[in-house]
Amino acid sequence: MVRTTLSFVLLIVFAGVAPAYSELTAWDQAAVTAAAGELSTAAQGLRDALRTQSPPTVGQPGRRAFFRLREEMQVLVSASGRLHRALEGGAGQEETRPTYRRLLQTARRAERETRSVGLGEPVTGKIAATADAIRRIRPYYEEAPSL
Repeated sequence: MVRTTLSFVLLIVFAGVAPAYSELTAWDQAAVTAAAGELSTAAQGLRDALRTQSPPTVGQPGRRAFFRLREEMQVLVSASGRLHRALEGGAGQEETRPTYRRLLQTARRAERETRSVGLGEPVTGKIAATADAIRRIRPYYEEAPSL
């Protein structure tokens, strides 16, 4: 039950099924940089929480997915840190868009991996913080899809 609920939450959060914006937000370097800093911190917290969770034992379903998820979290931390540093250095929307897209692709792959892994409560709280930070950055890079 927890695995199913978590996967559904991640699908909504990371895949952007329910975006809260309708058009590209005017670029605000300070706001995007601050949000990227929050994302970097949240992603590090998520990675660290996942590291403290014990992997499934040998032969249990989800063991491989668990280690793939850990790797995706490392990539997410790296991409979010790179995005934040670039923005702090004055890089704008066009210069940072590839890093932002890489970050979203990684978040989507991580979401897929969670379908096979049972995650504990500390990790789910960190997922929410990371997803919230992604939601704050997204309107600066993407328009909401038309429904």
